[in-house]
Amino acid sequence: MSEQNNLSEEDYLRKHLEGFEKKETKSQPVIQVDNSIASDLKYFAFDVREFPCGIFYPAGATIQVRPAHVKEIQAYSMVDDNNYYDIIEKMNDMLSSCVRIKYLDGTIGSYLDIKDPDRFYLIFLIREITFQQGSSLTTNATCTCNTISSIELKRDNFRKFEIPDKIAKFYNPKELCFTFKVKSGKSFDLSPPTIGLQKSFTEYIIKENSEKRKTNLSFLKIIPFMLIGRNNITLEGIKVKLDEYENMDDTSFQFLNSVVEKMTFGIEKLAKKCLTCGLEVHTDMIFPDGPAAIFIIHDAFEQFIEE
Repeated sequence: MSEQNNLSEEDYLRKHLEGFEKKETKSQPVIQVDNSIASDLKYFAFDVREFPCGIFYPAGATIQVRPAHVKEIQAYSMVDDNNYYDIIEKMNDMLSSCVRIKYLDGTIGSYLDIKDPDRFYLIFLIREITFQQGSSLTTNATCTCNTISSIELKRDNFRKFEIPDKIAKFYNPKELCFTFKVKSGKSFDLSPPTIGLQKSFTEYIIKENSEKRKTNLSFLKIIPFMLIGRNNITLEGIKVKLDEYENMDDTSFQFLNSVVEKMTFGIEKLAKKCLTCGLEVHTDMIFPDGPAAIFIIHDAFEQFIEE
């Protein structure tokens, strides 16, 4: 059984938020900004294929991002770094204000349609285009040659998790998901859940906690991957899915548990070229001063005071 099944609800959300495991990966290309396809001049348009979950979006879609306004930064700055529910809520508020998705036919979707593992990439992208005149957010990493390098948290330095070959070969481009056929004759479609769907499950966890009921964390780990194309689910819908999940056969559970553990998406680490030896130096993806500091200039006093 997965280690995650033994976690508390808050620990589950902690892992869901942090979600950065240590694996080897390859470098990613730099996102190319195409301002010409943004329907609103306030927004920058980014090709979905450059995001960690790019293959799970419809062809021709773009994710449109605008800089954060001061009132939005003010609201986000009050996030409680020790409250994972509050972190999720504040991030969702920022994404709701600054992010949308435009499909090939011209229709506009909200941040709820964005894949959940792209959440951190987008938060740092909002920061990057908001503070274009400097005010970088950095962390240090030590190279094998013992040189200490400062790595900025921006998209050029992000390295994505790679999809394992044993999983990648089951990608279904028509349905934008993985399709697995198992020996029992059953077939399972799985893909990373949307932010909207995870938001529904977070609200479910909060409600269950408030009513002193324990939640099935195995269910929360697996079922969101099975709800393809959904950006929400009602509490009643979750209860129906929970009943189905708890009555599935053991073979199906064992397979789904195994395959979901192999499906890790998002930003794995930060990396850049060492200026001394030329090798790539990298470090785990972290929030240097906590989530609250992402949109706060840490040395604002020194920067703006007039002596």
